[in-house]
Amino acid sequence: MDLSTVIGFVLTWGIIIFSMHHASHGALGAYIKPTEMLLVFGGSLGAALLSMPLHNITGFVGNLKKWIFNKDAHVEHTIKEMVNFAEVARRDGVLALETVARENPDPFLRRGLQLTIDGTDPEMIERIMRIEIEAMQERHKHGKHLFHTLAKFGPGFGLMATLIAQVAMFKSLGGDASVIGNALAIALTGTLYGCMLQNLIAGPIAEKLALRSQEETFAKEIVLQGVLSIQAGNNPRVVEMQLLSFLSSKQQAAMPKAA
Repeated sequence: MDLSTVIGFVLTWGIIIFSMHHASHGALGAYIKPTEMLLVFGGSLGAALLSMPLHNITGFVGNLKKWIFNKDAHVEHTIKEMVNFAEVARRDGVLALETVARENPDPFLRRGLQLTIDGTDPEMIERIMRIEIEAMQERHKHGKHLFHTLAKFGPGFGLMATLIAQVAMFKSLGGDASVIGNALAIALTGTLYGCMLQNLIAGPIAEKLALRSQEETFAKEIVLQGVLSIQAGNNPRVVEMQLLSFLSSKQQAAMPKAA
């Protein structure tokens, strides 16, 4: 599980619930209005469905899992792996990579090594792998678009819930003050739910999915450059120096050097 997601979730919701408890003197039920929840959350989802194709919605659960469970990409491990492959190719020839190409868990890396083993032109290898990277970026863009859309429509539906409740409140003007007060509280919870949807739920998910996509693209670019370097028959040390240029000086210093 992504530790920063857990910490961020506990921190933000903990602060919000503490503030509600403090402001209402423990009467947290004042903030729970099912009708306004339905209007803001259901209405935002409905507007999202109106604004995008259905296949963008079907990946909702998968994207949510990626937000919660995705682990950091360890590019140092990827570089070390590519240098090991370069050493094997240098020592025993690229055909010796066939076994590792078949057993490696990363399908992108497997495909790149297999193309190298098959003697494919480097231009064609790069073209095929770049198409895969671009297709992945496009899929990721569709995945995060749903959450961007929910974050965009959330405050608007919050305002709508407020206005609907205010109309009812104005109808009660001149009547019981407690009825008016209750209607005003309901009106404001609509705005609160819209802010929550944007700033505590959909907005952070969309931002993290975008960052994950960038990290995955970065890791695949390292694999691509490593495969092209191995295909060119470069010395493992040259492969290592080339791939280390993706890292910061501090990360480079922490990496063990190739023999």
